[in-house]
Amino acid sequence: MNLILQVNLIIVMVFIIMCGLGVKSTLDDIRLRVDHELDVSTEVANYVIEAQIARVEMALSQQDLSLSEWSSLFHLKDLHDISHVDIELIANNGVLLDSNHPTTANLPTGLPLWLEKRLKTYLGHTEVIITPIIIAGQHKGDIVISPNFRAEWNDIHAYIKKSLMPLILTFFIGSLIIAIIASLILWPVTDMLPKKNQHTQPSRSPFALLRLNQLLAVNKQLKLLKQRYVDTDQKVDVLNQQLMTIQESERKRLSAELHDEIGQHLTAIQFDLNNIKHSASLDEAKTSAAAIDSVHSRMTTIVRSMLQRLRPPELTELGVKGAVTELFNDWVIRHPHHHANLLIEGDFNQLDETRQLTLYRIVQECLTNISRHAGAENVQVDVNLQCNHDSVYISVNDNGNGYHPELSNNGYGLTGMRERVEALSGSFDIATGPGKGVALSASFPTQGVAE
Repeated sequence: MNLILQVNLIIVMVFIIMCGLGVKSTLDDIRLRVDHELDVSTEVANYVIEAQIARVEMALSQQDLSLSEWSSLFHLKDLHDISHVDIELIANNGVLLDSNHPTTANLPTGLPLWLEKRLKTYLGHTEVIITPIIIAGQHKGDIVISPNFRAEWNDIHAYIKKSLMPLILTFFIGSLIIAIIASLILWPVTDMLPKKNQHTQPSRSPFALLRLNQLLAVNKQLKLLKQRYVDTDQKVDVLNQQLMTIQESERKRLSAELHDEIGQHLTAIQFDLNNIKHSASLDEAKTSAAAIDSVHSRMTTIVRSMLQRLRPPELTELGVKGAVTELFNDWVIRHPHHHANLLIEGDFNQLDETRQLTLYRIVQECLTNISRHAGAENVQVDVNLQCNHDSVYISVNDNGNGYHPELSNNGYGLTGMRERVEALSGSFDIATGPGKGVALSASFPTQGVAE
């Protein structure tokens, strides 16, 4: 199940639970308030009814009222302000003679019958008080006091509309904002979670959506990501130190060559130029000029060697295919005792300068390593380069001596190749073992920004 869907489902469940608790708390509060008002209203109704009964008895005793007109003195309509109880005067034959709510007594609440029954049960206001009316020793009827559910429901409805609904709306908006923020935060995290087998049948359990395995895995994945970041940072520090060492070593080498080779040849040229200036004959001048020409050739070779180490000029002159082919052919000529094959497929002209140089340096370093470590003779070497619209693939294999991966320090050469490829968001892999040769493979996209 998708991690974002799990988190949003949890937020929805929390929202529903909080709304349920809010509704229950509201009903509890209303029930307590109505209980109090019902008690007060019942007491007031009882007091008024007792007073009216006493008034009726007094009027009959003074013969101001005939016995048949006894019900006209109750005036229950005047008690309409007592909203939470219904007060009804019912004759012996069941006829309703008077009521404090004559117009609304039989009006429906508009609620479903099942919900109305549940609310009545929850509120618990079902007690009915019956007071018999006995006048002149005769039972004339009853005063029935019962809870008014319509008034209770009106209070509940008004309270929900006034107070609870704004809270629910506020909580809903807050939950929605949290869900959106959580989705934005967790969106990249989902890509880090391990992918399950695509052929695995989804669970049919109704509780499958509640399983939080991916959510619980986020903490573990973030810890692994943190450790990977720390390891990468350490590798970068080591690499920077190695690069600084290589850079300093290369500077010393160039400085030595400039001082020893170029400086020596420039001194020789200066000496021959002085000879030409002071030569006594044309033959002496020609001899010095020939010496200068020889020194020029040697200096050209030295400068070309320096440029080759800094950036192969063949890449600019011949392109990737031509430069790699020339590099490979020169290696074959210098190692006639080995058997080597080169296969280049695809259009490498689409690659930028960084990718071209990376490809060239990997092949160059691999051939150098084969010369040093693969073995003395009869080593089979296969170099395959492929380039399509999306990716570049490099494969260099040999059946030489190989080495034990755990005992090797991978040197500057392998580390440099790996870092070059990873800087291009590519992958780099070496398979080897003692006596099993070396199989190096690398790939990186044809487009993108180097890190």
